[in-house]
Parts: sequence; C-alpha cells; structure tokens
Amino acid sequence: MTEAEATAQLQTIRSLMERAAVYRRALGPTLLSVGGLGTLAMAVGVLASVSAAWFASFWLGVAILAVSVSLLMIRTQALRAAEPFWTPPARRVASAMLPPVVAAIAATTVLLIHLAGSPRALLWLPPVWLVCYGLAVHAAGFFTIRALRRLGWAYVLCGALAGLFAAAQPAWLESSRHAHLLMGVTFGLGHLAAGAWLLVVERKTPA
Repeated sequence: MTEAEATAQLQTIRSLMERAAVYRRALGPTLLSVGGLGTLAMAVGVLASVSAAWFASFWLGVAILAVSVSLLMIRTQALRAAEPFWTPPARRVASAMLPPVVAAIAATTVLLIHLAGSPRALLWLPPVWLVCYGLAVHAAGFFTIRALRRLGWAYVLCGALAGLFAAAQPAWLESSRHAHLLMGVTFGLGHLAAGAWLLVVERKTPA
C-alpha cells in the first residue's frame, strides 16, 4: 500500500466517523419527529374505515412527509457543523437502504393488485412494510451507529410477528382500524421510544 492510498483510506475512515457523529446527534430529534407524525397519523386513520388502497396512499403520504422532515433535520445539523450533506458516507447509507425500499414498493404494488378490494390486503401491508423498513434501518446501521441495527431487528421481528397473525387471518384483524393501530404503535410509538433513548444516550456521551 502506497502512502497516498493509506492517506485516502484514513480520510475515508475519518469521514465515516464524523458522519456517524452527525447522524447520532440528529437521530434522536429526527426519530422523535417521525414518531410524532406516525402517532398523529394513527389518530387520524382510526377515525374512519377505509379501503386498502386508501390506507396505502395515506401511509405513503405520511412516509414521504417523514422522510422529508428527517432529511431537513439532518441537513440542518450538517450545516450547523459546517459539514457537507451529500458526502460519500451519506451515499453509502442511501445505497444500502435502497434495496429494501424498492422491495417494499414492489410488494405493496403486488398486494394491492392481487388483493384489490379485499380486506386481506390490510392484513399484509403492515407486516411487509415493517420487515422492509427494518431491513433498511439495519443496513443503515452499518454506516452510522450500532443502535440502528438493533432498531432494525426490532422492526423485522415485529413484522414477522404481524405476519404470523396475518396468516391466521382472524376476522377482527381485517379492518383498517387494526392496521392503523399497528402502524401507529410500531412506526409512531416505536420511533418515539427509540428517539427518547438516543437522546438519553447522547447526553451521557462525552463530547
């Protein structure tokens, strides 16, 4: 290894560590914001009985809003730290999360087409989203902080458990209110709990 190659590798490692620190500082407030949006969306969603297509469209809108808020908060944190946002580490995180996101979109499309007009779609959409989201978060954890990998596993396990209930297909699960509650508890309250925990850890972490 030449001196130039060694220097380049050290710069890459330093960039990854600095980016992880930025993500760690921004993740707590970001997760709290996402959790608040998810909880609010649950409260709105349970007020009406809706179709699977409406349910999917509603939560897609919530997801787009949550991603926009998250990017804005992380971007603001990077600006305060006088650091660029779209760095090579940031691109690695986005690339790692992309395959599960694409899988979620594809699975959602197949479910809505195959189960069009059937309440069974409301059984399967949340488990699919939970597993795919957990995989995306777990992948991001390899480039940010270890706690994200644990959070990813938690969502994967929640999705698998929800899938087992969906396979049993009890009648009371075939309702939009149940689906909204499941989304609110996992994506809403789950993010609130994770964000609060990260803020506590960040306060205990030496600067």
